[in-house]
Amino acid sequence: MKSLSTFLWTACVTPFNCSGDSIDHRSLQRLLTMQAEAGNGVVLLGSTGEGLSLTDSEKRTLVEFVCKLELNTKIIVGVPGVNLHQALKWLDFCKDMPIHGYLMTTPIYTKPGIMGQTLWFEKLLEKARMPAMLYNIPSRAGVNLHAETVRNLSSHEKFWAIKDSSGTVDTLIEYKKVAPNIEVFCGDDNMILEMAACDAAGLVSVASNIWPRVAHKYVKQCLLSFQHMTLEPKKKTIAQTVENDAKSSTNVWQQACKALFIASNPIPTKALLHDIGLIEHKTVRLPLSTQDLPSVETLRQVNAWMERID
Repeated sequence: MKSLSTFLWTACVTPFNCSGDSIDHRSLQRLLTMQAEAGNGVVLLGSTGEGLSLTDSEKRTLVEFVCKLELNTKIIVGVPGVNLHQALKWLDFCKDMPIHGYLMTTPIYTKPGIMGQTLWFEKLLEKARMPAMLYNIPSRAGVNLHAETVRNLSSHEKFWAIKDSSGTVDTLIEYKKVAPNIEVFCGDDNMILEMAACDAAGLVSVASNIWPRVAHKYVKQCLLSFQHMTLEPKKKTIAQTVENDAKSSTNVWQQACKALFIASNPIPTKALLHDIGLIEHKTVRLPLSTQDLPSVETLRQVNAWMERID
């Protein structure tokens, strides 16, 4: 039941109308159709999708809308990570939706310890109908998803994977050590090559919002590069592999990923999606602001590079 057999998941943005007071469903459908055609799974209502800025009603309407599209792709839905009652209520709603899994974020702000995290996720996993990917995002949560928490939960039938956005391969290696049966996905676009060398199962991507086909091909290439190697040779060759990659045309991937974070995510991504005509408006909801984007010119440049690769 655990594996969903998808190596690239797009953390999908949520397009809004010009004023930001409603969701632009037509633009959302366009983006999701692109992902399905590229063979990518989609994650709804994550931080890239500004899930924390949506009302409960908007989240329900969005999930219902996406499910009615009957896209030929896998769908994961974000679960609120602050209030247990709200999280369980949301899982009750999701149980009747034709989705394929959940993204459960490490509780933010409260910085729970090992047992707090373990008991929190146990409650959610007991309620979950589909497999769950736990999300390690210390830069937002203020604390890591503890390796001991992962060990404690590793035998749960609904615990399928981890999205690791720790910024280091050391965390991935530690998770694989304590829970070898759990898949670990890279949560940072720019780190997929290094994490693929340490047995990452794939990538949860921001960049694939804009370049779904290029991202799919690049991630597949990264995974295949290390598929038949044991861990020790991977460790020895990763530095050389990264160096060779930086000298090749695929270095564009790194430059593109860097450009998408010149302001808080998803501000640059939405700005470029709007600039190339894939969404009607670049609007984000406060406290995010498009005025924090230094310039769209850098984004246009990397988009031109990526289009040549596509």
